[in-house]
Formats: sequence, C-alpha cells, structure tokens
Amino acid sequence: VKEASMTTESEAPGAVTKSGAKNAKSDAQKFYKKRPDPEGLKLIEEGDAAMKENDFAKAKALYDKATEVCKASSVQAEKPKKEPKPAAAEKEEPEKTGANASRTLLLSDPKTNVQAKPMREGVPEEQNYARNSQQVLDDHLKTTGGKYLTRFPPEPNGYLHIGHAKAMNFNFGQAKIAKSMGIGGETIMRFDDTNPEAEKQEYIDSILANVKWLGNNPIKVTYSSDYFEELYQFALQLIRQGDAYVCHQTKDEIKASRDIIRQAHIDHLKEMPAGAFSPWRETGVEENLDKFEKMRTGQYEEGKAMLRMKGDLWSDNPAMWDTVFYRIKYSPHPKAGDKWCIYPTYDYTHCIVDSLENISHSLCTLEFETRQAADGPYYWLLHKLGIYKPVTWEYSRCNITHNVLSKRKLNSLVTKKIVNGWDDPRLLTLDGLRRRGYSPSSINAFCEQIGVTRSGTITTQMHVLENCIRTELDLSARRVFAVVRPLKVEITNMSQQETLKVPNHPKDPSLGEREIVFSPTIFIERDDFRLQDDPQYYGLAPNKDVGLLGTGVVLTCTEVVKDSKGNVERLKATVRPRGDAKPKGNIHWVSDGAAVKAELRLYSNLFTVENPNVSPAKPAAAAAAAEGTLSSPFTLLQLES
Repeated sequence: VKEASMTTESEAPGAVTKSGAKNAKSDAQKFYKKRPDPEGLKLIEEGDAAMKENDFAKAKALYDKATEVCKASSVQAEKPKKEPKPAAAEKEEPEKTGANASRTLLLSDPKTNVQAKPMREGVPEEQNYARNSQQVLDDHLKTTGGKYLTRFPPEPNGYLHIGHAKAMNFNFGQAKIAKSMGIGGETIMRFDDTNPEAEKQEYIDSILANVKWLGNNPIKVTYSSDYFEELYQFALQLIRQGDAYVCHQTKDEIKASRDIIRQAHIDHLKEMPAGAFSPWRETGVEENLDKFEKMRTGQYEEGKAMLRMKGDLWSDNPAMWDTVFYRIKYSPHPKAGDKWCIYPTYDYTHCIVDSLENISHSLCTLEFETRQAADGPYYWLLHKLGIYKPVTWEYSRCNITHNVLSKRKLNSLVTKKIVNGWDDPRLLTLDGLRRRGYSPSSINAFCEQIGVTRSGTITTQMHVLENCIRTELDLSARRVFAVVRPLKVEITNMSQQETLKVPNHPKDPSLGEREIVFSPTIFIERDDFRLQDDPQYYGLAPNKDVGLLGTGVVLTCTEVVKDSKGNVERLKATVRPRGDAKPKGNIHWVSDGAAVKAELRLYSNLFTVENPNVSPAKPAAAAAAAEGTLSSPFTLLQLES
C-alpha cells in the first residue's frame, strides 16, 4: 500500500505524463483532420520532437496550441463524396471530376452568382462580404452578355512550368466548354505585374509564346499595371472611408503583432492585449491621406511606410488581420517605367482587377482559399468599394514526383548551375519539356488526365506525364533501330549484305516503308545478351535463338569471344529462315557500315527522393547530375542511316 501511494517527480500532482501528452496529440490530430491548418501541422511536428526528448509538458503545450489553431482556422478539409455505383448502362458516362474535369463545365451559371462564395460554417452573416446585389450582378451580366469569363494571370517573374499548363488548361478549358455549349466563354491573359523588382520583359515574352504554343487564344492580353491609376483611386477611397491606414511597423513587428492576435484567439480573450494593434491603426483620415501622398511622392524610404487594410482582428480568418495593400519600391517597372514608387500587393490587386475585368469565375490554387473565403479580404475589399464580386474557385496545385515546381526552388537550381538553364530538359518548365520533345497535345492530355481536385496532398507520379507523350508518339512516330550499348555480332554463314524493306510503323501502313541494310556484321544491344540463359529471359544467350526484327530470320549464338580480362568482346552466330516456329523473343539491331554514330542524351529523375518538397533533397546522380547531365560526356550510339 505504501508503494502504491508513492509518486515520482514526473507523476507529481500537476505534472504532465506521457499519457497526457499522447491524449493531447490525439486531440490535435483530430482537429487537424477537420481543419488542416499548416501552422497546426507545424505545431504537431514540434510536439513530436518534444516527445522524442521526453519533454512531455512542452509536447502537451504544443499539441494543445495546435488544437486551438486548427479550431480557429478557416481552412476546410475536403469532404469525400460517396458516389453511387453506376449501372451497367451508365458506366460509359464521363465523370464530373478528376480526369474528365477539364471536359466538363464545373463552374456555376454566371446568372446565379448573387452569392459569389458559400459561407464557411459558423461564420456570422455580418461577415458575409461575398454577396452581390441583384443590380450589381445585372450590370455585370449586361456587360458580359452572361458568358463565362475566366483569366490566366501569371506573374512575369520566371518561366512557366507544368503547373501553369494545368492552370491554363482549366481556365481556357472551362471557357471553351461554355462556348461549345452555346453559353459563351472567353479567357483573358493577364500579367500580374505588381512587383517591379522581380519582373522582366524576357519572362513576358516567354509566357506569351508558351500560352500560344499550348494552343490557347485569349481574347485580349492585359496587365495589372494597366489599372495602377484606378487602384490608387480606390486606395484613396478606402482611406477616406476609414478602411485603410498608413503603418510604419517593420515586418518583424507586424509578425509579432499577428502572433499576439493569434494567441488571443487561442486563449479566447475578450479584449486584445497590448501589441496586437498597430500603433498607427487609429490615425485620422486626413493624416493618413497626407502620409499616403508622401508615400506616392517618394518621401519615405523603402520599408518605412505601407498602406494596410483596417480589417477585423477578431475574425478567425487570419487573412483579415490588417493585410498590407501598398508598399514602397524604388525600382523601375518593365511597363510603367518610373511613374510609380508605390506598388499594390497581390492581395489588393487581384480582386479589384478581377472585378474591373468582369471576370465571372476567378480560378486559383488552394493556398488562396483563406484569402478568398466569403469572410476574407478578397470579398471584404470589393464589399467596401461597392463593386462587382466574381466567383472564386480553388483547386489543388500540380505536384509531380522527383521534381520541383516552385519558382524560388527552380531559380535556385538554375542560378547554382545544378541544371543548365530554365530550358534544361530535366526540368518541368514548359521550355524544358518542349526541348525534351514533349508536344503541346501531350501536355494538355496530361492536364486533362489528372484533372482538378480539392485535395492538396496529391502528387502525380512522373511516369503518368511520360506516358502521355509515349502514347502519342506510339501512334505517330516513324520507327528506326538504335542500340545504346553496342555488342558486335559476326554472322558466319552469311557472305553478302542484303537490302530489306521494313514498315515505318508497325500499325500504320500510311507512313510507308524504309530500306535498311542487313550485313554479315551487325550490332545488338549489349543488354540483349546474357552468358547464362533463364526461362524468363527473352534475349540472346549461347546456343539460343532470337528473331531479328524486320529480317524474317532467326539468329543463333554459336560462340562468345572475350578479351584478355574476360569481358565479352563480340559474338559469333548463324542465321536461318524463321519458318513456322516463332522464336521466344525478337531483338532490334543495326548494320555495321550502314549505321551512323550519334550522341545520345539520357535523362533520369532530377531528384533522388520522390518528393523533394518535403524531404532533404539533393539532385539525382551524385556523380554526374550535380553538374548537369548535359555537361557530362555523351554516350555514343550506333544508329541506322
């Protein structure tokens, strides 16, 4: 009894036990599953690290904080829908999502878009900023004629990649479907050029070329900078309404304030503690107008002043916590020149230009979901300005194994010369894919195959992309023989060469025939020969038969000639007509003398790990790829002429 009543230091009253920390983790995971907030996940991972160090009190505190973050988060987990099993007669009908999504009109009828975005569960109606008045919607429909109007808005700060191809396929594709249905559909090509430091004309030119290359035809090309004056006037309107203020906090101070606000939400405080509000949040209208004019006329240094929204710090949507609308940048703009030294942020520009261009459906990837919620800054801003509110629609990003699509990471690979430029064939940039031999139709087929989903965790295997071009080329490519690692074969019972005719395509006679030379000395693929035969092996071995493609003969290995080190140097063989008995396998070959040497560039995965975005990644092929496959010596190839 005495032993049972004793407590250790870790089990003392009020101490956190391992079991208590595990229970806290279970709660955190449960709420993360419902609301998968990235910050919540980070806290859970930090809690796991504390558990490994047996710091159960720290772990429990982190798990509890993760629970509160996820509870307060606006991120919604996708709810899986159970589809009824189709009847036999219905199985041929295309699905509405996934692979066939790009061929199905997924977007709502523009005439019904009074409520531009559904409200999140639990959000009060007074925070519903996404509702259009009927008059505003009618004015929009009068301008557009009720057609679907989408936009493709890349920032010209780099080269396009396969993820942009997916965005193009969805935006242009939905408009094309609506047009084919007689409703009407068009797409605007818009450059989101609000950051003069990162944007270059070469990127603009490349983007326009790639959009055209993929077969997309926008009704017009616009630039966010085309609307700088309107955006500036709207900013003045917000200041006069008391909905925006000039702030002088540093980035670190803003982050500290947001951390205080976040903790206040977690702790369910009734009042915001000191430090939550910017010291300049309650500055008067006239003073804010004066300061904003000083920003515009270059009287502040970069980073010393910015225009922020006067949002709702009590909102459980963190994007509402006084987002920055304008900042100072003393850099010439590639299109606007040096007319401006204040530039609007993406969060400010995106929604207003969508509205000004009468976009019916603004399609973005899932990272914008919080900002584009009905109670988020996208709709708050349009609500405060009293202008039309487009529908926003989010979908998952394109992720492919063994590669990266982040512009920042791609830029790092290029600048560190791990790859040979933005068009390196190992990259998934459109220029790289094009140089590697991908066609526009194969890239579009890939985008249609993966479709659009609401899951942010799907990563597509690289072979899915490769299969799209393989399938296309299989139908259209003329066949030729080539051997990568040639092994000489001397045919001892053949004295003269012959000229044979073989089809250019095994299944398409319309592609015609070609002549090839069949000589007493040929080369086969070294991998098509083994010293030891195997029942499951279909290649050549000593005293074994294989067919030679295109010749109608069977080749039998009669002798293996080795060099002084015991390596196979060449083979001796005989041939005979194939007859009725088909050989177990058939191999390709090229003729000595008639073949030509060629340089062969072989590409493997760029990264050794499947998902370099979450794993400690290094470029593949430690011996060669670190310098770039293209800078390595090429493999010599024997190729028929």
